[in-house]
Amino acid sequence: MNFIRFIKTPRIATTRSKKPIVKGNAKKSPASQLSMILTITTDFSPFAGSTELMCQLVSSADTVLAEHRINWDGSLRDVKVDLPIPSGLKEGRVAITPIDDSGSESFVSQFLGGKTNHVVGVETATFALNTVNRHDTVYRQFSLPQGPVRIAEQTGETIIRHIWDAGIILSAALTCNPISNLPDELRQFVRPIFSEPAMKVLELGTGVGILGISIARAFPSTTVVMTDLLDAQSLVDENTCTNAKTHPQMLRNALFRALDWEERPFPEWTVREKFDLIVMADVTYNTATFVALADTLEHLLSTGSKGGRVLCCGKRRHDEEEGFWRLVREKGFVIHERVIFSMDLEGTINYCGDGGKKDGEQLIDFISMSL
Repeated sequence: MNFIRFIKTPRIATTRSKKPIVKGNAKKSPASQLSMILTITTDFSPFAGSTELMCQLVSSADTVLAEHRINWDGSLRDVKVDLPIPSGLKEGRVAITPIDDSGSESFVSQFLGGKTNHVVGVETATFALNTVNRHDTVYRQFSLPQGPVRIAEQTGETIIRHIWDAGIILSAALTCNPISNLPDELRQFVRPIFSEPAMKVLELGTGVGILGISIARAFPSTTVVMTDLLDAQSLVDENTCTNAKTHPQMLRNALFRALDWEERPFPEWTVREKFDLIVMADVTYNTATFVALADTLEHLLSTGSKGGRVLCCGKRRHDEEEGFWRLVREKGFVIHERVIFSMDLEGTINYCGDGGKKDGEQLIDFISMSL
């Protein structure tokens, strides 16, 4: 998965670069312009492929006032873009979206809005155009049959407080409708998960909340408790409230609770409440957390959530991740199913039963287990 990111968010500038296309009544010479620097990255490195992007200045009334087309190729590490500010415009937002006419109809492409299956767009909040305030938060929009999901994350190229690949992929798989759009192997894996009309779901390591919020949106009768360290709460709460504006039931069926895998004793609610399903996305990249995470799962499924099922999706980043699955087996967990897909540079996902992959591909694991 490749993410459009701001290296430098839009700022007021007075110099000009290449002339962008100016829309509508915005043909007058602008008094100033917005200047920004963009990049496209995977989790940890620049995107080495090619794609086209559209960068737009959008008014608060959703009118496109200026735009600039970007041709990205594998030799680039970043690109500077200037957009003119039409005279008299007081506020607006900047949106950068992929241009893709590949016609992909994959479940991931559907979740990304049908434009691409590997590049995730980004936009700022609406902001006053007479200031130079820094934008610490940006937004990404995803598509469910029930409507869009809007998720805030931090700016910058750090790996914290961001959306990660497996959060998108598992969200896309679990909310895919009709389920027949999933690959055969994944369809059989997902089909029994939400067979009950009302379930209680616990997410471990929610990050910014994309997985838990997507589940809560797609299954209104399901209660979702999203957990992470306490400093994740502000973004998760913001994202829950943002999506509750169009789906008010989310204020009832989606909530955040702090859960530190290393803190003892475990919170009382982990013993008192029963969860039918525990979901995790991209939580096995850090070997230092393996023991604490395995202990947390063992605690949950041997107390309040006894009999529950665990569902994990992760993009493999190093061979040491396999140590986590050995550890949970030693604790008595039974892995019922492990479905492996490969994902290439362009985001194409194919079933990969033996776990082999070609150069440039990464492996995506879907794992179902119980204690």
